[in-house]
Amino acid sequence: MIKRFNTFFLNTFLWFLISLPLLTTAQVTQTLVPEASSYFLTKDKLYYLEDADGKLSFEQVQQKTFSPVTKNANNFGVSASAFWFRFKLQNPSAGSKGIDWLMELAHPLLDQVALYIPQKKGWKKMMLGDHLPFGQRPIHSRHFVIPLDFTDNTTQTYYLRLQSTSTLQAPITIYKPEAFYTKQNYEQAIFSLFYGILLVMSLYNLFLFFSLKSRPYLLYSLAIFVGLVANMSIKGQAFQLLWPQGIWLANVFPILFTALFQSLLLLYTDSFLKLKKYAPRLRKFFFALIVLSLFMGVANFFNARLGTKLSIVVNITNMPFVIAAGIICYRKGLIAARFFILAWVIFASGVVMNALTLAGVLPFNFVTKNLIDVGGALNVILLSLALADSYQQFKREKEEAQRKMLEMQQETNEQLEQKVQERTQELQLKNNEVLTQNEELQQQQEEIMAQNEFIADTNLKLKRESNKTKDSIQAASAIQNAILPSAERMTDLLGPKYFVLYQPKDIVSGDFYWISKVKPKFKIEDLWQTNQPKTEKEAILQLTTKTLNAKEVIFIAVVDCTGHGVPGAFMSMIGNSLLNEIINESLILETDKILTRLNEKLNKELRQNQGKRGNLNHGMDVCLCKLEKQNDGSTKVHFTGAKRPLYYINQEGLHELRGDRISIGGYHNTNAQFTVQTIELQPGDMLYLTTDGMVDSPNPRRKSFGTLRFKNLMEASATLPIEQQGQQFAQTLEDYRKGTEQRDDITVLGLRV
Repeated sequence: MIKRFNTFFLNTFLWFLISLPLLTTAQVTQTLVPEASSYFLTKDKLYYLEDADGKLSFEQVQQKTFSPVTKNANNFGVSASAFWFRFKLQNPSAGSKGIDWLMELAHPLLDQVALYIPQKKGWKKMMLGDHLPFGQRPIHSRHFVIPLDFTDNTTQTYYLRLQSTSTLQAPITIYKPEAFYTKQNYEQAIFSLFYGILLVMSLYNLFLFFSLKSRPYLLYSLAIFVGLVANMSIKGQAFQLLWPQGIWLANVFPILFTALFQSLLLLYTDSFLKLKKYAPRLRKFFFALIVLSLFMGVANFFNARLGTKLSIVVNITNMPFVIAAGIICYRKGLIAARFFILAWVIFASGVVMNALTLAGVLPFNFVTKNLIDVGGALNVILLSLALADSYQQFKREKEEAQRKMLEMQQETNEQLEQKVQERTQELQLKNNEVLTQNEELQQQQEEIMAQNEFIADTNLKLKRESNKTKDSIQAASAIQNAILPSAERMTDLLGPKYFVLYQPKDIVSGDFYWISKVKPKFKIEDLWQTNQPKTEKEAILQLTTKTLNAKEVIFIAVVDCTGHGVPGAFMSMIGNSLLNEIINESLILETDKILTRLNEKLNKELRQNQGKRGNLNHGMDVCLCKLEKQNDGSTKVHFTGAKRPLYYINQEGLHELRGDRISIGGYHNTNAQFTVQTIELQPGDMLYLTTDGMVDSPNPRRKSFGTLRFKNLMEASATLPIEQQGQQFAQTLEDYRKGTEQRDDITVLGLRV
């Protein structure tokens, strides 16, 4: 039993080894017989090899193993790989006639096409593709058509290399020349009819737009025209007829015009179906699809393969949404949507039948290949009917609305006539009342005229008084300016190293600045406080030395009086007079005692120490400095402030000495005590005395200039020449205010020690 099994197994194994070569499928040679006019190469007659990197040479490819094509219609989709195809042809009737057959590669969007044709000595390489000018093609056709030259009846092997950023398809057909040209003539006739229909419908709807001023007609006209150019670009006719030298246009325009067509189509659908009224939620998806379509066109400029993939998604996605929108709007009462739905269903049917053809369910022939174009033509015609139906419906609705409006108008007129009669009777009754009232009004008018004359006379008197007041204020301004230190006086005391920014809010100001030079006088009892003289001669010598060594000091003050205008001006004159009395006459030379004395005298002069009821509460804020020149060239500054700080800038930067939180004057400050702060400045350092007017200055948005901005301005300007500092302060303030009215008087005094 075992011996028989071994014999059977051995015989079976030997039979399998003998039959194994017979089971391997070999590539079939396509024999070109005169009885047939064309041959479509696929499956066992067309083998392929995928080169993922696209770097294999022709010699390397010849050594590789090819596989039979199993893709429907030889369609490999979107791929970055290079594909090699191999097919074998034999022409039994070949002789010395030359060209007998034509090979057509019917996919016009291929970027690189290289056909290797066998020769007696080696191979002939023919380069095609839309990366080359159209004029280099051996036969002018929208497809890639190559003549095949059979010199004998032997089998010839051909290699074809394809690479593209669009879909990679290899629909290879071998034609007799007369069959090819006959087919091409039929295609041109069909395309001419198709494009003629599109162009006529585009112009027709454009004329309707100019006539009716209806937006859907314009969008539809543009969509048809852009779709026409997109279709010509995809089918290769635009490259053949419009821009044969435009290689870049041939590669970019198919996806770009497809994106524009889809966007215009969606906008037309939104306008025609009135999605805002009938399907507002679905309308949001439409705008998202428009953005996706436009993004597809933009992406095509940077990555053509990505643009191709997006075009597949957009073309598949948009159509269901368009049909669904039409159905929804029709069910909600838009009767014109019926032709719209029918148009897109017919076009979708053509697309589906074309897809079934590519899938191998339907035969691939001239009719099935052009189903999309036929469906597109019917789609355009039906959409035009939809627009016409929409316009007729609009016209009927308009006529119905006009009829109802006329009926309402007639009814309204009848009601108006009745009301007019009633109102006429009422008016006749009231007319007598009006006549009586007119007499009363005439009498009142005479009284008003008399009052107007009185008012005009009073107004004239007020103008005269106003002019007198204005003249008085102008005179007060001149007086106030006269008490301010003159430029010569300032230069005499300080030299040229100073600037003053002085801008009153009104004609007269509540701010003023004051300066004086004083030489201290010594009292006899103060001469021996430190070293008591031992002899009369020593006492005389000590008295003479101290008297000669007495140094002159300069007092500078910047004062902000309460209020502005006339009250502030009066306060400034009082303050100026009191400072002269206290310092120049009474020779009180300590800054804290000066302000204390100023506070006492102001309260006394204004009688503000008798209680607040019925008394004025006026005062002033003061920044007072005493400058003492030292023997080493430095300057000692004694500062006392009444609610005003002192700013100075030395080599270490900007510093601020804060004044006492006490104002001069007012019944709250009768017992005020002030303090002295002392600093020592080197030559070239800057001092700044200021009121709060510049800090409080507003811009057009009513925002104040601010202390921080003022400090930054001082730091930025400190190194400039002194005259430029004044210009810088004034220009910065003007640029900030931009014509806004001042809030307060402005005074800034800058001094380089």
